[in-house]
Amino acid sequence: MTLTALVTLSLALRAVAYFRYRFDSDEPQHLHVAWGWTAGLVQYRDYFDNHAPLFHMLSAPLLKALGERADILLYMRAPMLPLFAIVLGCTYAIARRFYSPRAALWSVVMLSLYPSFFLKSLEYRTDNLWNTVWMIALLVLTGGTATLARIFAVGVILGVAACVSLKTSFLVLSLALAAIGTRFAFGERFRAAELLGKAGTFTAGFVIAPAAIAAWFAHLGALPNLIYCAFEFNKLIAQTTAHVVLLRISYPFALALVLWYGRQIASRSGNDAAARTRFFLGMLLAMCAVTLAGLWVLISPRDLLPIMPLMAMMFCGWVVRVATDRRTVAAAFATAAVFFVAVIAYDTGWFENGTAEQITLMDQALHLTKPDEPLMDLKGETVYRRRPYYYILEKITRDAIRAGLLPDRLAEAVVSARCYVVQADGPFFPARSRMFLSAHFMAVGRLRAAGQWVKADDTFTVAVPGDYVLLDKTGETAGMLDGSTYSGRRRLAAGPHHFVRSKPGRVALLWAPAFERGFSPFHLKDRDF
Repeated sequence: MTLTALVTLSLALRAVAYFRYRFDSDEPQHLHVAWGWTAGLVQYRDYFDNHAPLFHMLSAPLLKALGERADILLYMRAPMLPLFAIVLGCTYAIARRFYSPRAALWSVVMLSLYPSFFLKSLEYRTDNLWNTVWMIALLVLTGGTATLARIFAVGVILGVAACVSLKTSFLVLSLALAAIGTRFAFGERFRAAELLGKAGTFTAGFVIAPAAIAAWFAHLGALPNLIYCAFEFNKLIAQTTAHVVLLRISYPFALALVLWYGRQIASRSGNDAAARTRFFLGMLLAMCAVTLAGLWVLISPRDLLPIMPLMAMMFCGWVVRVATDRRTVAAAFATAAVFFVAVIAYDTGWFENGTAEQITLMDQALHLTKPDEPLMDLKGETVYRRRPYYYILEKITRDAIRAGLLPDRLAEAVVSARCYVVQADGPFFPARSRMFLSAHFMAVGRLRAAGQWVKADDTFTVAVPGDYVLLDKTGETAGMLDGSTYSGRRRLAAGPHHFVRSKPGRVALLWAPAFERGFSPFHLKDRDF
């Protein structure tokens, strides 16, 4: 009864959150990368991204079929649902093998309600496909004796995972450490030939998918770009993070602690196949945690997705084992579920609709710009438009610019690309470029268009040459522009200009197409069209 009620609750909450949970900034970022493929562009070469490419390449056909729409992210969350189901299915299958049917069912329910998993598994992001492939690999790995054929298959699967996320590297390392740690804990001998044979077999399978991806990008002439964006660029985080050295130094000590503690547990556990696999899974969980903490720098809940199913299995298996009866089990899990739901409700703002802001932004972008017009956003928030500046303005980029490791050439890129629309002002723009954008772009809603308020001395400056209009609160105004009568849209060169207004009041210079498309700094748009 309790189990059924919690399953129903989990499904109901997921249905509500699907439509109302706010979009994470990573979602449009990933979607913009997928859009690039639909526009005939090549990831890394023609536009920046610092993730592995497979998720975006697989998403592109669906995105192309759906077309340009402001609420596209709601549609692109749909493929995350079968991925969510596969992860739950793999969790159940693995837990049933090594715990009990009841523990397996509770593992699925608790995992589905665990706040971080519940929320991140909703989002359109690479991590959900990555976690799904990882769980399939674990399902295959724990399906029987570790034969060379099975090890090769796991290598192939994890090679696919590496094409989805570079974080697969810490999973592979954790797997190796867990296998070694399990043997060490049970006092078994290490046979070099056997270890080398298994490592070679795994590697032979692992390299297949990455080699195919590399060959494809080499064919497109973009392999050097891939290497720079996915590997060289990401190294910048270590150069701009002060505590990296401390993490690296503490990592071996954390590994040693896990091995020591594992040996204590192994001495009290059984040595049958099921008990050994449970121990291995526990060792894997610990190795994933310490490896992530020791070698990864930017850690967030999405990075923990692969260990959440392991946590659910072990927690639920322990509760079912130590509880005195089924009522106690149900009460324990019901209590945990109530806490989880309260956290989910708090994190979602009590399920207030948080999607409107992103949808409104995209709606205005689609109305304010045409497909061939660039738009300067931070990470791809407007999805369907190219940025004039190559890099995305996420944490690694911002820190690297502040440290002088990357140049702040955003202002020059905006002028060179004849970009007339930029995202609203905010602290994520580099200081120098932020000053430029604030001086030469005007808010017309959730976006800004090229323009400037005419000063009290009747002067203004154009930064991006192009067609402009002069407006007051009623529409186009009248006066003398650069010594001749202003009669409407006029092409203006970069530099200072002079406008003598024919009537008092505030006057704004604005990129002409923005006004023609219904935008004005006097009447800011804030709702969907």
